[in-house]
Amino acid sequence: MSILICPVCGRDLTRAERSFACDAGHSFDLSKEGYLNLLLPTQRRSRHPGDAPELCRARRAFLSAGHYAPLRSFVAARLSGEVVLDACCGEGYYTSAASERGFRTFGFDIAKDMVRLAARADKRTQYFAAGLHAIPVRTGSVDALMHLFAPPADAELSRVLRPGGTLIRVMPGERHLWELKQALYDTPYLNRETPQPCSLTPVRQERLRYDFELSGAEEILDLFRMTPYSYKTSRAGEEKLRALKRLRVTADFLVLTYCK
Repeated sequence: MSILICPVCGRDLTRAERSFACDAGHSFDLSKEGYLNLLLPTQRRSRHPGDAPELCRARRAFLSAGHYAPLRSFVAARLSGEVVLDACCGEGYYTSAASERGFRTFGFDIAKDMVRLAARADKRTQYFAAGLHAIPVRTGSVDALMHLFAPPADAELSRVLRPGGTLIRVMPGERHLWELKQALYDTPYLNRETPQPCSLTPVRQERLRYDFELSGAEEILDLFRMTPYSYKTSRAGEEKLRALKRLRVTADFLVLTYCK
């Protein structure tokens, strides 16, 4: 049974061969890659919401190189239950770790380019395009919810979780990507370790820290393009990275687990 609901009327969606439909007659076709577009035109703030295609390509290249594989395994090992939902799943790198472990997995993102990449690579998961503040998922239908490096949406995340379900969040630790910031800025700063407000019960807070090596300017720039620094760094700062041949970088993550 699907956990998806109609974004128009809120009724359950049932799968047919190449579409999902509710009993009110609203129907949504599966794309050739296998994802659903459940993002209504009225929910879009731009013609192409979410991350730009260049950022999608950079994320896919960087993550495919395995630099965040320890985090992927770390998060997947903390999932439990049957149904897992990845909120703001991006290209599905972390979602697919859950599907590989045999969970019933669902993932969504507001950027269709990201969801398309995810659905193309991971056929075990049902991916869909949707917004974080109106998740087309039945109330109390999710056992474990992943919310990694994503903006807050406390009420909606709590709504879709079942009682006793778990929410796993990941946020940058204070020294995350410290060496990248040293290369970019004259006076780099430590990240603030202030978790987003959450109405759920905290269970544990864990730190995962390790180093990884980047080889060549293109790999360094792929990391740079998938960070917020790319939006507020001058062209001169980007040229500093182009001049680098290698960069050893600290990965520093806080993994936060909550229970409903």
